[in-house]
Amino acid sequence: MDDIRMTNIKLSIARYFEELISLKWLVLGVLIYFYGTVLKKRIVENAIFDGVNINGWDISLNLFNDMYMIVYFVVPLMLFFSTTTILDDFNHEILIRVGSMQKWVFRSLKRFWIKSSIFLLIWVFMCQFLTIGLPHSWSWSQFSNSNNLYNTLNEVVVIFSTPLTVFILQLVLFIFAISMLHVFLSLVYVTIKKINLLLIMCVILFIGGLVGFKLLPSEYAYLSPTTYFSITKYIHSFNPALKGLGILAVQIIVFTLYLLMIDLNKKRYFQSVKPYLSHLIYISLCLLGIISSSNNLGPTEGTILDVWVMSFRGTSSESFSYSSFFYYSIVFFGLVYLVNFDISKELDSLGFYKIIRFRSLKKWFWSWFRRILLRVIFLLLLFMILSVTVGLFTGREIQYKLTVFDAPLYTVFYHFLINGFLQIVVYILFVFIFSWTRKDASHGIVIMSIFMIIMLPGINQLGVIPVGLNSLVYLEYFSPLRITLVLLISSFVIYSVIKYLFTKSIKM
Repeated sequence: MDDIRMTNIKLSIARYFEELISLKWLVLGVLIYFYGTVLKKRIVENAIFDGVNINGWDISLNLFNDMYMIVYFVVPLMLFFSTTTILDDFNHEILIRVGSMQKWVFRSLKRFWIKSSIFLLIWVFMCQFLTIGLPHSWSWSQFSNSNNLYNTLNEVVVIFSTPLTVFILQLVLFIFAISMLHVFLSLVYVTIKKINLLLIMCVILFIGGLVGFKLLPSEYAYLSPTTYFSITKYIHSFNPALKGLGILAVQIIVFTLYLLMIDLNKKRYFQSVKPYLSHLIYISLCLLGIISSSNNLGPTEGTILDVWVMSFRGTSSESFSYSSFFYYSIVFFGLVYLVNFDISKELDSLGFYKIIRFRSLKKWFWSWFRRILLRVIFLLLLFMILSVTVGLFTGREIQYKLTVFDAPLYTVFYHFLINGFLQIVVYILFVFIFSWTRKDASHGIVIMSIFMIIMLPGINQLGVIPVGLNSLVYLEYFSPLRITLVLLISSFVIYSVIKYLFTKSIKM
């Protein structure tokens, strides 16, 4: 058995070297050589013009991180290798032999790396071959520290002490990026099993990398696939680098979870996940809004609490912006929209048996409304934690003060938690009244649309209509205690109406 295994290994190595010296790889090596020669000539000429010295690392690292080569040559090549590997290797006989979709994905990744590793070897070899004739050093050159147009290393020089470290990190990052790329395409294909959709996904990835390289500002660079192919682009896009590591970790977690359940009964699994799908979408939208608000602060401006304030500043009649208005609608009206489903279920399940069991509609109402109140408190605290966490990942100062809002910190905490809680309660009670009287949960959407209209500029100037008052910008015009009083009175009035409706229903 050991002899057979050794023979197979030797045959695999022999086939690998036969593939390595084939004509197609020679052509790719020549293309990289000619491009690298042009790049080398430009770097040397610019170094002479600026009067600074260079060494071999200036050529090898700039060629290894050249975004034009990565976007227009490397990424299309990796997409081609990945799709051909997937389509050549995916059939029912192989699936039966390997035993599961999960094992096939790993088998496909192994076969993909047989091709990709040859290309990587050629690329690394050319990066070193083109340094012939240049001084060798283990330190950064003057050119690497300059702001020359053809130098892409000036940011990594500040962080890493030696060029060798950057070269190794670039190698690791590139291996990780193309591995994740192939795993993603493999998962897409085993899920949909349609060639056209796989090709469309490849086109989207290529265009996404092209647009991300050319048009996206650095604060949105995490959306571009090509950001993860170059260590210099990665360092330029993520400040601090911990933010990028967090995104990479999320990718690994998502792919791992999908791999673990890819062989499960998807229909049954989807049915079990379906009740939580709307909540996951809601939390994801809220998180994206917090990240966007953090990016609007600037690369390193503000504190971790400023991210929280900017995310939930909201709007008022005097201080209105569409971005804050729509994000407020997603967070708070979105929450009420989710609660509206719970109200609909409770009303549909309400019958004589349940009324007799609780003995009164008021006790029935509080039996489920209490759970909703606890959920509201949990979500408000979760939003604070998410905001602070995003602030940490985006490099904000760890200081417990506000620089973007002129109000005491304890006042902002009180307004966000207490008035935020009361405001959501008012929304939910309003929606419940419409659902109870109309016996149709869809009317809850109508009342939320009316709330959104009331929040437009010039309508609620006195701050007496209990809509949108938990926006933090209201602290610039009204006392938080005044807002609390308005919301408490509104909650009491609305609840009194609900009690009256319960009494009327029992009499009927």
